[in-house]
Amino acid sequence: MGDDIDTSGILPPFRGTKKVEVLDASDPTMLTIVLHEEDHTIGNSLKHILCQMPDVEFCGYNVPHPLENKILLRLQTRNGQPAGKILSEAFQHLETLFKHIGSTFEEAYANSL
Repeated sequence: MGDDIDTSGILPPFRGTKKVEVLDASDPTMLTIVLHEEDHTIGNSLKHILCQMPDVEFCGYNVPHPLENKILLRLQTRNGQPAGKILSEAFQHLETLFKHIGSTFEEAYANSL
C-alpha cells in the first residue's frame, strides 16, 4: 500500500528489511512512514526541517519503544501539496546540511593541526 515513494538517491542502500516502510498514504497530502534502523538523531533533524517548510501543516515523530531501532514519522501538508514530494525535499535538505556540517568540521580540524 503506497510503497511507490522513490527514495533512491535520497537514502543510502539498506540491506535486510526495507529502510522506509509506508504505513498510510491513502491521502496524498498525508503520510505516515516508519524509518527502520534510525533514532532521534534523524527523527528530530527531519522534523525540524519539515516544520520550517511553508507547505507543512503538521509533522511529528516518535520512537515506539526505546529498544526498537525505528521511528514513526507523520506528515500532513497544506494546499494540496503531495506529502511524498515534501518529504523528499526535506531529505535532500537534510543531506545538504549534514554534508556542510561534515566539511566544516573537517576544515576546522585540519586547521587545528
